[in-house]
Amino acid sequence: FFPAHGQNTHRLQHDPCSWADEGRQSVKEITQVVRPSPAASRASRVDWAGDKRALQRRSGGAGSSRTTERKNRSISMSTRLETVQVGAPTGRLSDWVIAPVQFNSFERLTTVKGAFVSSPVFSCFGHQWVVMIHPGGDNISTDGYVSLYLGNQMEEAIEVQFKFIAKHPNGGEDICMRTGKLKKFSPKGSEVVGDVGPAHGYHNFALRSKLMDYLVDGALIVEMHMRTNKPGHQPAPFVPENPFLRNALADFGNEETADVRFEVGGAVECGKGRRKRAKTPTTAFHAHRYPLRMNAPALADMCKVGDDSPTAISNVRPEIFEHLLYYCYGGKIDKDDLQSDAKEIIEAADRFGIVSLKLEAEACYANTIELTLDNIVEVVNYADSKNLALLKERCMNFLSSANKKEVAKRVSFANAPAQLLNDLMVSLARREAASDTDDVDIMCVSDLRRMAHGRGLSVDGSREMLISSIKQDEEGSETESDQSDLD
Repeated sequence: FFPAHGQNTHRLQHDPCSWADEGRQSVKEITQVVRPSPAASRASRVDWAGDKRALQRRSGGAGSSRTTERKNRSISMSTRLETVQVGAPTGRLSDWVIAPVQFNSFERLTTVKGAFVSSPVFSCFGHQWVVMIHPGGDNISTDGYVSLYLGNQMEEAIEVQFKFIAKHPNGGEDICMRTGKLKKFSPKGSEVVGDVGPAHGYHNFALRSKLMDYLVDGALIVEMHMRTNKPGHQPAPFVPENPFLRNALADFGNEETADVRFEVGGAVECGKGRRKRAKTPTTAFHAHRYPLRMNAPALADMCKVGDDSPTAISNVRPEIFEHLLYYCYGGKIDKDDLQSDAKEIIEAADRFGIVSLKLEAEACYANTIELTLDNIVEVVNYADSKNLALLKERCMNFLSSANKKEVAKRVSFANAPAQLLNDLMVSLARREAASDTDDVDIMCVSDLRRMAHGRGLSVDGSREMLISSIKQDEEGSETESDQSDLD
């Protein structure tokens, strides 16, 4: 490779002194002459001769008689390749990082020329740094000026753009000295070569007499602003989230794509002791088999394949049924609706096999219901009938912490579940334990459910059912382990 004609001389800009006040130093220009090889020189002379003949042809001079001959020659075209990047290109700089450095008792710091005070080491961009101040200036500073430098304390080089800012405490003009480009900091202790060295800064940062007006409680505070152009430092790429949930919710209630139809309402069971049932208007709901089969298997089984007639759903309010369908599509039930309709949601979710919604509504109901000695037996019976182990556990914790004399006086356990005494003993044993226990027999319901879920077991059911399934799974795992040892 050799320069084209007229381009064999390059002008390079060079900063002669990285330690000098960059705001006050002129930029020298150094002319670098690139000497072509002999072959390149001959080629250059040939090109120049060709250009001369072309000029003569345009002016009607010598060489015009060869125009026809030259037209028959093939014309060579040049192709420019993309720029080859060496190192990280400039422009993709990081955000500014600010490190305030406070020089306490600035007025009492030595003003001997060349003497300096160094800050403690701080970290930035994976490097260790110090800020050094010469209160009386360095050896080449103008008299009365303070020198300020940023020094690299690592064995690796790095390029950093930086600026020093001393802010006026009363809102006056700030003192700011900055680099207009990245500065290369060589490893700690290395020699200064050209504008590359282990430290960069300003011989004449500011007059010391001026800085005395910038002190805050006797301290000079200098903000160290830094940013770098580290290779690969780019903003995180934007990747859209998985659209399945959003698309499923968008298809909720879509009559055109639905393959299942429900008619909800018509009759609702009345209170205990009543013979008649209240009649209610029916409401139509359109759904899809796939989300029902995955999230509400009992409800999906009610829909016969190939039967276009609507599936009748009774004893559920349309508003509650809509919550259930929306949940099956990945939707989240509003907190207020969950609290106000918790019991109805529990019963409907239990009926149609939506276990996770049942447990969510149970947790909400257990956290909001106010337990008293007057309603404790009623709540315990309800929890036992629906296998609400968490609600039942809360009732047992309430009883175990209540005044025993008052419980004996006001609570009748004649109609309580048969397992009540055992559950109460578990609650008392757990209260006596010093910390969370690994004993599944007295473990709290939330931990039992978490353990069962982690093993792929059902999280629905009573406390006894959870413990039994976990123990059976452990026994099965031990059997498989013993068999593998024999093999």
